[in-house]
Amino acid sequence: MENPFSLPGWVKAVLCLGLSLVLAVGMPAQRAMCQGDPWYSDVSGHWAQENIYVLWLEGVTDGYLFQWGGTVTPYFFPDADCTRAQLTVLLAKVFGLTPLAPTSPTYPDVPKSYTIYPGKPAWRWIEAAAAANLTSVPAGRNFYPDRGISRQDAVDLLIRCLDLYEYALSMPDSEVRTLLQRFRDGMDTRQDRRHSMACAIKFGIIQGYDDRTLRPETVLARCQAAALVYRSCLIRATADIDVFSPDGDGIDDTVSFRLTYLKNRGISTWNMVIEDASGSIVRTFNPGGSPGSPPGTVVWDGTNTQGRTVAQGTYYYQAWVRDRHNRQFFSVKKPLIVEKYSLSGYVSPASCTDGQTLTVRAYTSPSAGSVTAAFADGLARQLSPSSDRQTWTLQLVMGPFLPPGSQQVSVTAQFGKVTRHITLSFTRVEELWISPSVSPNPAGPGQTLSLLCAASPNVEWVTANLFGSSVTLSESEGLWQGSFRLPPECPQGDYPVVFTAYSGNRQVSATVYLAVDTSKLSKLFFILTR
Repeated sequence: MENPFSLPGWVKAVLCLGLSLVLAVGMPAQRAMCQGDPWYSDVSGHWAQENIYVLWLEGVTDGYLFQWGGTVTPYFFPDADCTRAQLTVLLAKVFGLTPLAPTSPTYPDVPKSYTIYPGKPAWRWIEAAAAANLTSVPAGRNFYPDRGISRQDAVDLLIRCLDLYEYALSMPDSEVRTLLQRFRDGMDTRQDRRHSMACAIKFGIIQGYDDRTLRPETVLARCQAAALVYRSCLIRATADIDVFSPDGDGIDDTVSFRLTYLKNRGISTWNMVIEDASGSIVRTFNPGGSPGSPPGTVVWDGTNTQGRTVAQGTYYYQAWVRDRHNRQFFSVKKPLIVEKYSLSGYVSPASCTDGQTLTVRAYTSPSAGSVTAAFADGLARQLSPSSDRQTWTLQLVMGPFLPPGSQQVSVTAQFGKVTRHITLSFTRVEELWISPSVSPNPAGPGQTLSLLCAASPNVEWVTANLFGSSVTLSESEGLWQGSFRLPPECPQGDYPVVFTAYSGNRQVSATVYLAVDTSKLSKLFFILTR
């Protein structure tokens, strides 16, 4: 519960005017530029003292430094309004951003000389926040750095810092309304801040007041800003991916969590848990409570405490640390989606001859949006889905559009934003053919035959076997040619001439039947002369 107490406006005005005069007249420049303030004199006994103290120990707070008569008195003014610039600088420091100094200021009302307090430069911190997309103000527009920041704007900024903004935008409108309506004025939240506010309610980042109000338009006090950051940022757990798939296919099978925490807390132990949607813990990462600070990274393989892979669904992760005073600090609980995507398939036949139909079949789980198969010709062809979009088929008549030999097919399935790939293989076998002929046919004994054979371009040599002899043909202008003289005593009849073409380790044969006709010889008259 944040304390809604704040100073009356006239008191704030007098204090700020007095502060400005004192700093302008009495404070040495080098003191005003100090990196860490002395502990503040106006926080003792305040309800937010612990929150402010922890952040002060980390060196991320900025207060007002009065110097009078050689004595510096630091003030935090916890109940003064928190400006947009002050909260932005605080978060930039807490999240370890590196100050930036671009050539031109991102915001026209935040010049290079801008300070959040007299003697406290802030321009480079605000530039760092803008570069990290932690602000909602587009470049070139006014940032209004000295305007008090409303609770709804402060929540939006924090949601962005905690990497929850995309999740907030993805929340259904019905869920957003339900969460906001827990509070009497929840729906008074500005339309473009409702998703961020609902997300903050869901994960306990903001709690509201005792009268069940959020007061989204109320300006945040500095103590409230400190409490908001304190509750959310003492330890932070961030997953490297928001959706992972522990299905054993080697893609996004694990998720890594980066743990960062404020270093001056004297951490005695830590833990991190994964909960299911019902709030039951399915996995812990320091179950024995081993002493020491948390590691920089924790990896989860999707298994529960029994070593079994968890079911698909939404899970939540949260880390905590305990300091030397036995105080426990929790990170913001964040969602993590476990989805098991699989893609398998095959190509048939494994060796496909030109003219044959090649079938590529893929199986997806769950249903995929699309599946494509990319071949060596550079074209990605769409597979056709079954009614449940889990079986996908492509049929392709093989031909010379692909190079001969071993082929790889890259199959890609698209599941929304998630992609899966597998590589299948087959061999394209070029068509091997011959078309032989013998001339003359019929022929008589003793005649010379012309052996001719047209063949596919991949043929390397051709032979013709006839009458117990093998004739190797020679290629000339795409036609294989040879000759053979029939034996003079060859009897009449039909004789096979077997042509065989060779290509690599393949061969194809065709037979031509030669008709030997001896009837012409019987009509010949032989005249003997001297």
